Amino acid sequence: MMNDQKKSLLTILFVGATALAPLKAQDLPTAIKDIEAERFTKAGQTLTQLATSSPTAENQFYLGYYYLRSGQVDQAKAAFEKGAAADAKNQLNNVGLGGVALVKGDRAGGTTLINNAVAATKNKNQDVLIRGAEMFTLSEKTNDPARALELLTIADEKDKKNENAEIEMLMGDAYFLKNDGGNAISKYENALAISPNLAEANYKIGRLYLRGKNYAKAQEYFKLAIQNDAEFAPTYRAYADALANSRAYKSAAQNYELYVQKSGTQDPELLLDVARYKFLAEDYQGATAYLDQLKGKVNNPIINRMYGWAYTALGKNNEAVQALEQFTKDAPQKVIPDDYKYLGRAYGQLGTPEGDSLSIVNLEKAAPNDTTENLYREIAKKYYDTKRYDKAAVYYAKTIQNDKKPLNNDFLYNGLSNYQYGFRVGRDSLNPITDTAQIRLVKQQYFLRADSAFAQMAQQVEKTAGETYPLAYYYRAQSNYYAYPSTVSLSTGTAVPYYEKFIELANAEPDAAKKQSYQKNLVTAYKFLASYNLAKKDDAKAKEYFNKVLEINPNDPDVLKALEGPKAATPTPKPGTKAAPKATAKKATASR
Repeated sequence: MMNDQKKSLLTILFVGATALAPLKAQDLPTAIKDIEAERFTKAGQTLTQLATSSPTAENQFYLGYYYLRSGQVDQAKAAFEKGAAADAKNQLNNVGLGGVALVKGDRAGGTTLINNAVAATKNKNQDVLIRGAEMFTLSEKTNDPARALELLTIADEKDKKNENAEIEMLMGDAYFLKNDGGNAISKYENALAISPNLAEANYKIGRLYLRGKNYAKAQEYFKLAIQNDAEFAPTYRAYADALANSRAYKSAAQNYELYVQKSGTQDPELLLDVARYKFLAEDYQGATAYLDQLKGKVNNPIINRMYGWAYTALGKNNEAVQALEQFTKDAPQKVIPDDYKYLGRAYGQLGTPEGDSLSIVNLEKAAPNDTTENLYREIAKKYYDTKRYDKAAVYYAKTIQNDKKPLNNDFLYNGLSNYQYGFRVGRDSLNPITDTAQIRLVKQQYFLRADSAFAQMAQQVEKTAGETYPLAYYYRAQSNYYAYPSTVSLSTGTAVPYYEKFIELANAEPDAAKKQSYQKNLVTAYKFLASYNLAKKDDAKAKEYFNKVLEINPNDPDVLKALEGPKAATPTPKPGTKAAPKATAKKATASR
């Protein structure tokens, strides 16, 4: 705030000081150069003072010309009218009034005024010819490049020594409007032959390449223009566009800021462009700083989108939610999947149950049409983290289905989600089941889905990493065990090959830390195989597996009790803890 006050004070002081200094005739060409360089504030100060101190028809014309070029059409008309009244014989102001009519969409009226001014000077006044031609190039809707070229050709015939680069430049502009790039470049090159350091010519050649989407070539000419004149502001704006189209967003933002600095513009739409490029460069702090300057000045709902995305990235989640909710309300026809994505993320980071719920609602809106990320993965993780394992299983399945290259962890967490929910069937208040037979069937379905997911994970790891993942086989074994009543599991041995495979891989693990992490799982596997062999009445094999448990934990109470007495008294240890330990998931993540 203090800096703003200082800047305002400096502006007041320097403007005041400038106003006291008398201007000279040579300041007019400087002011015209300032207009071409889009230094409109500086040009306006000079030309206002000239017209005030010496209200000649010419000075009034160039004041009006400044207003017209800077988009202040009504002020331009007033200045031209004052100039025309000052000297009825000077036709420049009538040319200016023709330009005003064209800019306002009155093609017939504007053309008549300019043609009458040219006729009144009998095609002999070069300034009238040049400015008249220029007026036919200023409006997008009512331009007439053909008439501009007719007038410039007459003016060029009067340039016997070929010294007027402006005629060549305006011819280039007319050809630019006619989409005749070859002739436009030729005329700009003619201007460079007359004035080798003419930044505007290189800038406009670069602009042609920019329009043709040859961004590398455009950048070459913009660099030349900056070498010619580092203060010629329009170059930086066009250079920023070329860089942005090459996805060099950070450099684009820097160059657009240079345009703002060198032109001195306060045009809200141009400042919004700087914010856009900073946003694309992921400079969210810089983007919001520019957006803050535009409050109350620009009525564009896109501002709330930019605020929302930027605030989400900056962790300002309440502000992000407010901005994006406002945007979706104000411009529903402009909403895209990413808007719901960032709104969902902002809600999810609020840390409230309601926020978590609304996060999923919005992410689900974005997921089917999102082309940059697989949002089903994000939704699945939210459900998993909140222990809604049934929902997590559904969305991890969607994640895999909607990804050309699913992650190893997609299969892991799909398996874990089904596995975890298998233990909740019949106990889940959100999805209640009371029939015993149905509970058994649904439990089986979840555990078998888990088995399938862990099988896919094992294949995926071997395919993508060229290595094995022992815990995939461990969880296949666990899933197969719990999919059936324990008596059936022990009698059929569906889990046996997977426990055996896990044991083989875990014991062959060369990494000592990883191997140590498998010890608890090995105990579960050995206990099951011991119990399985007891059920088969193979006491020797069962004892072998019990002893392997004791090698890991010599004081295991289940095994010590099992080895004490006769077979009849031997307990049947169940395979480990039902819920998958969190460390398992973390371990899997580390070993993807």
